[in-house]
Amino acid sequence: MLASLALLSAVSLVSPAFAAPAAAAPAPATGCDAKALGTALTDASPGPSAQAFVDLAACDAAAAKLAAPAAFKRVLAGPTGDAAALVAISLGQGAAVRDWLDTLQADERASTLNHLGEGCDKPGVATFWTDAAAAKADKFWTSRWYAALDSCRVPSAQALLTAQITAAKSDRAMFAAVLGTFATNAGAAALPTIEALAGAEKDPLVWIDLVRALPAAGGVGDPAGPNAERLGAAIATLGRLAPSLPERAFPEARKAYLALGDEQAADSLSAVRFKDMLVDGKLLYGIVAVESATCKKGDARVTVHAASLWDSGHAWPDQLVERAKPNAEALFEPKLAETCKGTGTVEWLVPDAPFANMQAYSGWVAAEKATIEHDHPGVAVKMDVEVTSVTD
Repeated sequence: MLASLALLSAVSLVSPAFAAPAAAAPAPATGCDAKALGTALTDASPGPSAQAFVDLAACDAAAAKLAAPAAFKRVLAGPTGDAAALVAISLGQGAAVRDWLDTLQADERASTLNHLGEGCDKPGVATFWTDAAAAKADKFWTSRWYAALDSCRVPSAQALLTAQITAAKSDRAMFAAVLGTFATNAGAAALPTIEALAGAEKDPLVWIDLVRALPAAGGVGDPAGPNAERLGAAIATLGRLAPSLPERAFPEARKAYLALGDEQAADSLSAVRFKDMLVDGKLLYGIVAVESATCKKGDARVTVHAASLWDSGHAWPDQLVERAKPNAEALFEPKLAETCKGTGTVEWLVPDAPFANMQAYSGWVAAEKATIEHDHPGVAVKMDVEVTSVTD
């Protein structure tokens, strides 16, 4: 139903039957020579053509409207060209501007489209976009004209983007790109749409795209700066979606929380990811310290320390060494190199995921010891297994 309503909305906005009647061109301004300005426009070389068009429009809008299709064949891209495009659009000459845009280099076209996207509050610009989407059809999307709509915050632009999100579902690259543009455009207003799409989604790859759109909807990167209410709305949406996240989407959800500025929620997400392994609200990990030393007399020694690690603050495996190392060092007291008056290193190892029980932890320690022995042939590896657990 959401997709159907969005598509109907977009179609109605594009349909001529719903278009606002064109405003009558104002009478020529007094105190200017429209005929001379028209001649100047006709005779202008490409460089000054844009300014000549703007000057004529300021004097005689009706004359400029008639001259626009021919004039824009000579207009060059740049700030003055952008200004001329806005004037032409205000006179109902969006088609001439579209044709001109098609002649520009890709970077020039993108720059002008961005300028037009930022000018949706100016006369005729919102209609220019809906007309362009209808006239260019698929090319509006495949040539990325739509990307400039991220700053065109008007209902008609949002309706175009919403409809395309549904239409592009089978093309993941297009879906993700349009969704990102929509999220940036609509901000917090995009969150219900993202949540609704997630509610009916089974594809983990699409879930990843939906989660990636949340920081944009939350205002991350907005030139206006952070907005606590908008950030909070995105964080709350991710919190509601978290229990349903497919396994492959958790790394992106963690990044989204961090981008939104909620480090605690990013850490706590590990308990959601590994909810089936929680024991009294804690996750069971392990930590191993591998001491490798070359002693004063030249002999090599290796000592392995191991302990179970209970995480109550809910950290991800890649955070365990940093958080548990102080307690582990106090427990293990690694001094092999110091004891044998040599030099050495200490390597810290943690598992990729929590363990379901102590038996699984012991199996991991045994496997790590076997790997260490393989990596140090001819060296007697001393195993110093600690029964005391390390806490986070």
